[in-house]
Amino acid sequence: MDDLQRFLDDNGVTRVRVQGVQPDALLVGKILRPAAFVSAIESGVSLADFAFGTDRAGDPGLGYSSEWRSTVVGDIHLVPDVATLRLAPGVEGMATCFADAVDVEYRPIPLCGRGLVRRLSDRLEGEGFQARFAFEIEGQFFTKSFQDNRTNRWRNLEPFGVGGHLPYLAQDLHRLDGVMTEICGRLEALGVPWEAWNAEGAAGQFELNLSPADPVTAADHVLLVRQVCKEVAYERDMSVTFMAKVTEDYGNGLHVHHSLVGDDGPVFFDDTDPANLAQIARWWLGGLMATLPGCVSLMAPNPNSFRRMAPFLAVPTHVTWDFDNKSTALRVLTRSASSARIEHRVGAGDLHPHFAVAVTLAGGLAGLEGRLEPPPPFAKMAWGLPTGEGRPDPLPASMPAAWEALDADANLRRHLGDDLVDYWIGMRRFEWLSFHTSGGDPDAEGPTPWELDRYFETL
Repeated sequence: MDDLQRFLDDNGVTRVRVQGVQPDALLVGKILRPAAFVSAIESGVSLADFAFGTDRAGDPGLGYSSEWRSTVVGDIHLVPDVATLRLAPGVEGMATCFADAVDVEYRPIPLCGRGLVRRLSDRLEGEGFQARFAFEIEGQFFTKSFQDNRTNRWRNLEPFGVGGHLPYLAQDLHRLDGVMTEICGRLEALGVPWEAWNAEGAAGQFELNLSPADPVTAADHVLLVRQVCKEVAYERDMSVTFMAKVTEDYGNGLHVHHSLVGDDGPVFFDDTDPANLAQIARWWLGGLMATLPGCVSLMAPNPNSFRRMAPFLAVPTHVTWDFDNKSTALRVLTRSASSARIEHRVGAGDLHPHFAVAVTLAGGLAGLEGRLEPPPPFAKMAWGLPTGEGRPDPLPASMPAAWEALDADANLRRHLGDDLVDYWIGMRRFEWLSFHTSGGDPDAEGPTPWELDRYFETL
């Protein structure tokens, strides 16, 4: 505690932003005086429990509950994770800190992704392994401020940055360089290790690659990237979003790279295998393949997410894997021991990063425990395959199909827990119902005003 007080005093901290992550990946919390923050290390920060039980519009999800919720409107607590305490770059006197959500008895809330990932990581360590995760994050910049675009009801959005439709186009990167340099500098100050950024296929779209980290930290980093991008955009009278489908152009994805290490180092690589794929990796891959349909609900959480999941738009559409094949749902890389990993390419840009990590760990653990073998690799172009005999099964293409697949997946239920799965499915039904009854149009070719109002600023 003395070291904590010294950090606050030496850095002139006048306030600490404590933030947890609710189920729609929204950061929620409070700003505390330093003395109140020190007290909160033990007692936590009180929030009304509806912070974890409402949709993005603040409407309560009706028809389902859980033991951690009060029968009226009660409290939950955010317990600061002091290991994540950092000075907030660009804001004088502020520090920032992630927190875990617990109930009034200080028991972990099943919907707290940070706690869930930590518990699954402990199970993995019981098998003798640790996981490393890294994300590829896609988002889009637009001219005009959030307020101006909101006032204009998101009509006539003007992309900012590279305007071409060729991924990696470098000749116009100077348009993005000032913004991205500021963002990357702030990320470094927060301890978020970035590796590279580039222009992507949609106008105004960028991709930011992060270095590997432990599962909880890697997911935290995604939320910090979103937060920093929004702060920099706000300061420059611009706007940025990570919603899955902003225009009729290519959508935003969030690819999840991961690997396992044991006492002797990386375990996915085996140079005695013709494909360099270790048996541990085969079992892990088998579990991921078996749970792929069930994972989609957590990887594509809302109606806008599924606008991205269309044939021939660089998004997986079928239950497939292959070696170094970016058209399959799972891309396996085995060029060397140090770089051997699996890339999960299903995720939309709007996913909850801790849930994405959790469902990946859950699938892999199911594979290890059941010694599940994957089907043969699909060494063909996998985007937009026709259905028929001998073809891979399609991934769920709608919210109802996705939550039904999750509901039926015994492996994911066992590792994620019935509380999370049931509550998540209930909230997805509420989101789907809101879309269909309050302004969304499932037959529209592009995102509707309802989607832009609901997701542009909150993602």
